[in-house]
Amino acid sequence: MDQNVKNIDLRLDNVAVLTTGTAAEFVNGILDFLLYQRSQIPFVYKMYKHCIDKWEDEEDTNQQESFANYQVNQQRTKARATRQSISDMREIIRQAFKSAKVKSLRFLFGSNTFLPTEAYTLHIPHAAVTRDHHHENHALSEDSIRQALLRLLTCEELYAIFSTQLNATNVFLELELLTANEPGPHTSLVPKAVASQLPRSCKNVHLHLLHASDNAPAELRCCQELAIYRDLGLMQLDSSDEDVSKQLECVETTEESSGWWQSDVIVRGFKAPPNQKTCDLWSR
Repeated sequence: MDQNVKNIDLRLDNVAVLTTGTAAEFVNGILDFLLYQRSQIPFVYKMYKHCIDKWEDEEDTNQQESFANYQVNQQRTKARATRQSISDMREIIRQAFKSAKVKSLRFLFGSNTFLPTEAYTLHIPHAAVTRDHHHENHALSEDSIRQALLRLLTCEELYAIFSTQLNATNVFLELELLTANEPGPHTSLVPKAVASQLPRSCKNVHLHLLHASDNAPAELRCCQELAIYRDLGLMQLDSSDEDVSKQLECVETTEESSGWWQSDVIVRGFKAPPNQKTCDLWSR
């Protein structure tokens, strides 16, 4: 299995504060990127979603009944299901970062979790992720995400993988969470005894997200100075250095214990059949 393992560092540049929302946003960007690069959706996710949303606005009352139209509608139903499952998986990732401490997560491409064809494990700098700052004040720009993903696209280690097409298959999500911060029942996650064992034939990619800032999150008081937080006392402005030290000690002790969880949402890749006219499917 070792000969298939690839370790790639992915730096989060121009990110002063890494919030839970920012981390989730970046991970979802990687999910969107992988779905398109590995041929599970025909366009980048934003365009794919836009095209399907346009279908909802169309009025098919005057549509003629024919076998060709029936085939188009069948494919559109599958495309909608794929879009919905992607949206659901993105939301699970957001909720996981919001309600728990995510140590790592893994996207498995294959018919099942026992024999995946490709696996992409994202290692999160969870010690650098802060909950003391508001996501909207530190949201990633599309350009920042695009620049980071461009590094993946031009990465020599991934060239051999990305140069081959992957047939439409299933995409599974597994997360490694610190057990002291287990997710609530609303997150649609099922506990696993251990992470899925990858076969030797599986292309095994590890993406190490790296984040470094000139200022420690505790030193940045931009969000704490907002009136709404100051008045409600949500940001613990009076926390002493001793309190912060105790919090860090707590984190260090819980980091040693983690557990794996699997999402009950499965993305089924969508690819139109070869005999299907593209123009008929995406615009009528």
